Amino acid sequence: MDASEDNLPGSNGNDTFGISRSGQKSGSNDFVRKLFKILEGGQYTHIVQWTEDGDSFVVLDTNAFTTQILPQHFKHSNFSSFVRQLNKYDFHKIKRTTEEKQNSQYGEHSWEFKHPHFKIHDEEQLDNIKRKSAMQKKFLLYENTVLLKQNAENGVVVDSAADMIFNNTVSKSKFHQLKRKVEALDQEVNYLKNENYELKLGHQKSQSKYNTLLDNLISTKEFSNVLVTNFNVLVNSLTSQGLEIPANLTFNATMPTTHTVKSTQSPQMSSAVPTLPVRKSSNIDSGPPSTTPHMILDHPILRPGFNVLLVEDDSICIQLCSKFLMKYGCTVEVVTDGLAAISTLEKFRYDLVLMDIVMPNLDGATATSIVRSFDNHTPIIAMTGNIEDQDLVTYLQHGMNDILAKPFTKDDLHSMLIRYLRNRVPLSEQRSELSSKTPPSPPLPHSSDVSNLTREEPPIKKQHV
Repeated sequence: MDASEDNLPGSNGNDTFGISRSGQKSGSNDFVRKLFKILEGGQYTHIVQWTEDGDSFVVLDTNAFTTQILPQHFKHSNFSSFVRQLNKYDFHKIKRTTEEKQNSQYGEHSWEFKHPHFKIHDEEQLDNIKRKSAMQKKFLLYENTVLLKQNAENGVVVDSAADMIFNNTVSKSKFHQLKRKVEALDQEVNYLKNENYELKLGHQKSQSKYNTLLDNLISTKEFSNVLVTNFNVLVNSLTSQGLEIPANLTFNATMPTTHTVKSTQSPQMSSAVPTLPVRKSSNIDSGPPSTTPHMILDHPILRPGFNVLLVEDDSICIQLCSKFLMKYGCTVEVVTDGLAAISTLEKFRYDLVLMDIVMPNLDGATATSIVRSFDNHTPIIAMTGNIEDQDLVTYLQHGMNDILAKPFTKDDLHSMLIRYLRNRVPLSEQRSELSSKTPPSPPLPHSSDVSNLTREEPPIKKQHV
């Protein structure tokens, strides 16, 4: 019935609604013209009428519209069929909220419809209202075509399905070509991220070796100054004894200053990764002074007997670290989490602690901050693969002395041990020396000896007492 509605005259036999103002019948939008004549005639204003603005019309009573207007002028059986016919001509229902419906001047159950060319007293615009063609709904998409979704531009949504399809499609080959480019870019980004991480890791290792070398140079310079000073004293003593010493054998020692150390810093070392501070371990001052060239020449060789606490939860890392440490003459004790490390360090002292960061129960950084509340002397080295700028700062702020970046080699581990243990005496040797210097206490007399002394004491002494 909807398809033939446009060509049907009114029920009264008069086809006036199909005649335009110029006297020419339009076979394309008779339905719209009939509706326009009804609204312009004003004989059903209690049922349907123009809005105040005149750019839309409103159905006040759908029941009355269905029973009185539809059978007489449109031959529709129900209001839903009439609405579908409006939609075919691109009429749109104005949507309102519940509150707007309740406050509407046309009634809560009114229906308002709008078309950009359907306005009061403007019959000429009716020629621009066309019925949608059924062919617009059927389009054949080739197998190698991809349909892209189009967004509304400037608040206007494209109504024509044909425009949307023909203006927003790309070939399948081009789509896959773009997809491959995106995947290649993703791979390149991932490669650059990994390369950046490896560069940071390599820079950290280089900086650690640089700091070790700088410490060694400072120690060598200090020993040279001590040696030169002692030599000058010897020369002066021999001169005072009447021996003639050549003048060119006397020279003065120069001590390194903070400015000299800073000037040796390579400017290329500055980067996004924070450099480890050049420090002299506090244990260097507490250990025995370097007075012989033999100790300076042998400082790369680690002194045996150091006891190391390894805090690590990974079994493979535990095996490798333990193997390397025992190869360098260290004894190793292993705990697998931060809580166990705190409990162990409260009971025993170690020459060095190698602390992992990510562990169950308690992480290494937090455990170190707790240990520093009762132990500020034991060197604690962080072992971690997280070497971002903020991570390194966090580890140092929690009281860790240095960072051994994972994955590390046995040479990296040896370099770290040399840095913090080369001028120290193992705690086990310190305890043995302390016990040997303490004189043994005299043995207590046996009970039989005491009884004998009492028995041999003269009676007169007993009476005197």
